[in-house]
Amino acid sequence: MHIHVKNNTFWVGQRDWEVQHFHGQEYKILRGTSYNSYLIKEEKNILIDTVDPRFRADFVKNLAQEIDIQTLDAIVINHAEEDHAGALEELMKLIPGPPIYCTANGVDSITGHHGLYVA
Repeated sequence: MHIHVKNNTFWVGQRDWEVQHFHGQEYKILRGTSYNSYLIKEEKNILIDTVDPRFRADFVKNLAQEIDIQTLDAIVINHAEEDHAGALEELMKLIPGPPIYCTANGVDSITGHHGLYVA
């Protein structure tokens, strides 16, 4: 499932109606949440963030319906917590080539959490 945001930008995230707390017990959620991921289809195809790992299989399947994932040119991870990078490892099994752009702290987190090499 995707939602057309504007021009060549699409929301390709995941809704989670079951979650009741966010960041441990810090925030109570009454109506679920969304894990936001965006696909930009321009001269280059860019994916911004992924989703919680519980939804990784659906995320990859839905993304593949929107775009040939082999044509992704780059992935941007805003930060490496699981709600942003939880499906990254699953995605990289299928397309190990595109660069991942993130902060220096993101490199450490992605390497530590997912065992992926990020330069």
